[in-house]
Amino acid sequence: MSPLPPRKPFKLGFLSHAFGEDPRQVYQDLLEQFEVAEALGYDGGWIAQHHLSNGFGQLPSPLVLLAAVAERTRHIELGTGVIVLPLEDPIRLAEDASVLDSLSAGRLQLGLGSGGANLDNFSAFERDPEQRQPQFVAHQQRLQQLLDGQPASPGSELTLQPPAPGLGQRLWHSHGSVEGAAYTASQGNGLLLGTATHDPLTVQKPLAEAYLKAWNSTARAPRIGVVRAVFPARDRATAQAELAVDIERHIPRLQREGLIDEAVNLQEHLRLMNVHHGHPGEVLDSLRQDPALLDYADYLIVVVQAESSTQAQVLERLRAIARDIAPALGWQPARHEPAHTTQPPATVG
Repeated sequence: MSPLPPRKPFKLGFLSHAFGEDPRQVYQDLLEQFEVAEALGYDGGWIAQHHLSNGFGQLPSPLVLLAAVAERTRHIELGTGVIVLPLEDPIRLAEDASVLDSLSAGRLQLGLGSGGANLDNFSAFERDPEQRQPQFVAHQQRLQQLLDGQPASPGSELTLQPPAPGLGQRLWHSHGSVEGAAYTASQGNGLLLGTATHDPLTVQKPLAEAYLKAWNSTARAPRIGVVRAVFPARDRATAQAELAVDIERHIPRLQREGLIDEAVNLQEHLRLMNVHHGHPGEVLDSLRQDPALLDYADYLIVVVQAESSTQAQVLERLRAIARDIAPALGWQPARHEPAHTTQPPATVG
């Protein structure tokens, strides 16, 4: 299948929710995923944060894991999708982020959210979930000021150490309202779409339009990152068989969100969750028809791992997307010089 002319250039990344029962194995698998993705030319890898999740996601501290990734890679961007900002101290988060950005030579992409999908965790942190939006705004503005080199408090000479030049221009927000999208634009930050179940036409497209309409910075361009579940396989039946058990786990969420009253069938559940799956050609057609994707995405971030996915399946999906799908949408893999190897010291004799 010949590629169609690209609508706009975009970066390609992947997002992991760190699924698995054995945390040690989960983290080793994530390191391998980043290494494989970098070799395939992916521009970035993103990790979700899950607090006290009882097994759903095994990573409450994404910056710690990304520091290990930074030591195993040289070029791939390191993203958080997303850190629940109301549960963080903005000074401590700025310090941790600045250390990671220094270790990785400026590769951190810092995604932030208000925690709307994690309301049960707020009481454990002694935070009021009803105040999460104003807390997000207050913490985000403090964080951004620190990253931009401003004093830690009015009249103080204390500033962020180590400094993080440029990281303040690599912040992203995840919001579920047009007001939140417009606020993101007012702060000059990137907008992340798709970290929860949202209809792309009636929910995400208005968010993208509101963000672009509110953008008024002349110093830099707007940035929209679109997260999409993409599960290529030999054929559609194979993809559905691989996903069936995991999709059933999400039926209660579809009911809570009012998308269904009772379980329907696998195909309808996949449609409601906007899962692009099947043979690469079918995935391509599906992505091209997504109304909130190709016209808006500066960064396409694919989710290729479900709860029961094996590491072999994850890596093969990453390969299929980089080889057969993303290039046909206009993506060009990142080209990097090979990392320089350290030569052994000369023998003195």
